[in-house]
Parts: sequence; C-alpha cells; structure tokens
Amino acid sequence: RKDWRKLFKKNRRKRHRQKVAQERDRLAQQAEQAKLANPNYVAYLREKDQLEREAATREEERSRYEHALWLDREREARVAFEKLRKKREEEQRKQDEERERIRKEFEELERKAREAKEEKQRLLEELRRRQLERERLLAEYLAGIDDHLESLCQMVDTRPGANVCGFFGKIGVCRYGIRCSSNHPTPGLSQLLLIPNFFAHPALDDRNNPEYGTDSGIEFDEDELYRCYNEFFHDIIAEFESFGLIRYIFVCRNHAVHLRGNVFIQYDSVRSAAKAQQRMNGRFYASRQLHVEFRSPISWPAAVCGLFEQSRCQKGKNCNYLHLMRNPVSKYRYCHSKELHSVRESQRMSQRSQPQERSWDDIEIPAKQRTNWRWSETPEVEAPSRNGRDQYRLSKERSDSSRSCRSGRSHSRSKERSLKDGDDRRSRRESRSGSDRSSRRHREDRSSEHKKKTKKRSRSKSKERSSQRRHKESRSKSERRKR
Repeated sequence: RKDWRKLFKKNRRKRHRQKVAQERDRLAQQAEQAKLANPNYVAYLREKDQLEREAATREEERSRYEHALWLDREREARVAFEKLRKKREEEQRKQDEERERIRKEFEELERKAREAKEEKQRLLEELRRRQLERERLLAEYLAGIDDHLESLCQMVDTRPGANVCGFFGKIGVCRYGIRCSSNHPTPGLSQLLLIPNFFAHPALDDRNNPEYGTDSGIEFDEDELYRCYNEFFHDIIAEFESFGLIRYIFVCRNHAVHLRGNVFIQYDSVRSAAKAQQRMNGRFYASRQLHVEFRSPISWPAAVCGLFEQSRCQKGKNCNYLHLMRNPVSKYRYCHSKELHSVRESQRMSQRSQPQERSWDDIEIPAKQRTNWRWSETPEVEAPSRNGRDQYRLSKERSDSSRSCRSGRSHSRSKERSLKDGDDRRSRRESRSGSDRSSRRHREDRSSEHKKKTKKRSRSKSKERSSQRRHKESRSKSERRKR
C-alpha cells in the first residue's frame, strides 16, 4: 500500500509539472504572437536579422582573409623549410665529403706509414745484411786476406750530394754533428781512429753545475789536470799498443762539447787500426762506453792550433781548432814546427817530382796575393811578417844554391838579382812603414788637439751655465725682497 501511495504522488507531481509547462508555453506563445503583431518588434527583428547577416558576411571575409594569410605563411614556411632542407643536405654532403676526405687521408697516411715501416724494415734488413757481410769481410781482412780491402775502405756519406763540411774534413768533427747541413764523409777503414769524449776531467767541463755553476773547473789547476792525464795516457797506451805500431796519439783539451776529451790514434797500418776498432768499440773505461770511429787522414798542422802551441791563442775556450795535451811519452809528443816543416818538405818534393808546365793564361791569382802568400802556423789567415818573407827568401836562396851546380854563372847572376830585389823590397817596406808611422803620429796629434778643443768648449759652456744660474738666483731674490 505504501508503494502505491508513492507511485500515486509521483504521477500527480508529474501531471502538475506538465500542466505548468503547458501553461508556460501557451503564455510564451501568446506573448510572441503579441510581439509579432507589433510592427516595431517586426522591424527590430528585421534589423537584427540584417545585422546578423552582415556580421556573418564580415566573419566570412575575416575568415577568408585569415585563411589567405595562413596560406601565405604556409607558403613562406614551406619555402623556408625547403631552403633549410637544402642547406642541411648541403651541410650533410659537405660533412660526408669531409669524412670521406679524412678517411682517404687517413688511409693514405696509414699506407705511407706502412710503406715507410716496410721501407725502414727493408733498410734495416739491408743494413744488417751489409753489416754481417762487412763483419765477414773484416774478419777475412784481419785474418790476412786483402781481396776486399777497397770495398771495406769505401766512404760513407751522411748527406750524399751536399758540400763537404770544411771543419769535419779538417779536424774530423763538427760542432753541429748530425744536424749539420753539409756532408760528413767517413771511411770504412782508415789508419786514424777517433774516440769522442774519451778523456774526462772537471777542469775541461763547462756545463752548468747546480751547485758550482760554470766555475767547477776553478778547483783544479794545471798540475792536477796533467797528473790525471798522465794516469789516463799510460792506461790507454798499454791497451792500444798491443794492436800494432802507433804513429800518433793526440788528446784534445778543448772545452767545446764536440772537441772535449777527443782522442786521435793513428796507426802505422790499416790492419792494426781495424783490430783496435773491433776490439775497443763498445768497451767501458771508467764506467763510460767507448765509441771508436774511423776518420780520414788529417793534416795535423792545419788542424792543430799553432797559436795555442805558442801560448798565444786569443780565442781560448771558443777556439774550434785542436788544443792538444802534452803527452808524457816523448815519441808521441806533438811538435808543431816539426810537423809543419815535414808538410812543407813533402809538398816541395811532390812539386819537384811532378813538374807542371803552366802558361800565364792559367794563372788567375793576382801577383800581390802570390807574393804575400806563405805557410801559416795556424789554419787562420795571418798578416805577412818580415820573418816569413825572410824565411821564404832564404828557402829560395837554398833552392837556388842547390841548382847552382847545374846553372853556373847565370845562376849566380839570378841570385844577385834576387838579393837585390829583396833589398829593394825591404827598403820600400821600411819607407812605407816610416810613412805609416808619420801618418799615425799626425793622426794622434790631430786627435789630441781635438780633445783639447772639446775640453775647452765644455769648460766655457759650463761657465756660461753657472753664470746664467747665478743671474736667475739674484733676480729671484730681488723679486722676493720687493714683495
């Protein structure tokens, strides 16, 4: 029964709402009909409809305009996108080309490195094969077989095709070493051996010591140096004399790195030098490994500093010629005048044994240079001296007297003429020296007069300045008093 009452009330409320809605619709319809009957309302509706159509037209035009703008923007965006795409494609293409170029360069470098490695390996194998072949030939040569001596004595060039280094050819070493741009020809076999930096002593060391600086050699005098050198010389002479007869043993006392402590040993035969090089190369002396090298024969008067032998070398530590230690054994001691005389005699004998017929057209040297030229005691160029000219005149007189037996009276006349010419030259020299002394005295007088004038002028200027200063001070004092 409760459910039926609920349902009845619900339907009654529903019917009531329907009646209210129907009444509301009827009233609204009547109000609308009343409005439509009003001409003002009809005009209002027409005007509203016109406004709505105009608004729709404007909205349509605005939408078309916006659509056109959108189309323009879309077109520009597409063009920009196409440009950006082409740019990115170009960049990508360039990157691909760069990667390809880098890859090809890397492959080329790898190929070159591989070829260089193979070439280096081939050269090492070839060098090893040549060394083994040379060792075999050297062993045969040391055993007494001289069939391959020419191939063993071939020169080895450091820079083939370049000019020969002047100092290397003269003293056997070069300041620049392997960095030198010139060629350093080294023989395969020779009578002369070089052991670089063999003799070491603190008095010869100019390196910058962290404790003493460059003055570490001050603590050692000449007596200490020669005491150590005496021990060193007797140590090496006992070893190297066992291989054969030695002609020269020279030890450098230069301070330069490429000359300091170098030992030159010249044997009487090539076989003795080869034995010494094969036995001593790689050995140790005083915890230092020796490196024995062959060198071409050296003209010792041209390589040794003659001024140092006379204690007159002005270059001192910077001299690039050989400064030799005085050997304690007299037979290995170097005598510069004796060596120079032997070289002159050998050249004179070679000129006598091989006469050359020359015409005046072959001579290109000026006459002054020929007359002033003479042998020098050092490799450096020296001014001609009276003693040298007298020696040359005496040597010419000796040669003339040796030929006097064959020439007779004509030779005596030429001798008298040469003596007369020598006297004339000496008198001209003395007159020239007298004129030089007078001109020098004149220059000194002029310089002294000039100095006196400058001193006098400076004194007068100083007096003027002091008088001006006193005048200014007096004026300033008078002005202060007036104030």
